[in-house]
Amino acid sequence: MINKFFLAFIFMMSFINVHHLYALEFSCDFEEVHSNGTVNQGIVLLKKDKLRYEYHDEDLFIIFVEGEQTYLFDKKTNTSKKIKNNLDSIQIIMKLANQFPHIKKDFKEKDTHIKIELNSQNNFIKRISIDSKRARLSLYLNNCILDKPINNIFFKFKPVFDYR
Repeated sequence: MINKFFLAFIFMMSFINVHHLYALEFSCDFEEVHSNGTVNQGIVLLKKDKLRYEYHDEDLFIIFVEGEQTYLFDKKTNTSKKIKNNLDSIQIIMKLANQFPHIKKDFKEKDTHIKIELNSQNNFIKRISIDSKRARLSLYLNNCILDKPINNIFFKFKPVFDYR
């Protein structure tokens, strides 16, 4: 009887550990290169169903995603607003992140075409190409930290904590 419980425990723990290995959590510097030549830089944090996409430029903003909710935080006025429109690319990227590492390298949905290139050294995402009616850009991920847990306070916008 003890052996059955022990085997069940081992099985459950191995399932939890395998699931944990595939739970995507990372922080990266990003460089966003638009088809018109505009370049923006910042940092992106992702943890389960949470995303923080922060531009270094103080004139720009921070995007926070938690589950199905998306918010823009204005760094100048320290105000946030919920956004409901033009979220196709964000929703698709979050969906792909939840499927990592078993993601398609070429993905089309809702008039948005996304291509993903992996880094040959660590098999992590190097570049995300987004082609939609609203935007054409490449998002390069650099200096990624994959093995360090990210505190949930960095995904909150009341108040916003600086991530270093």
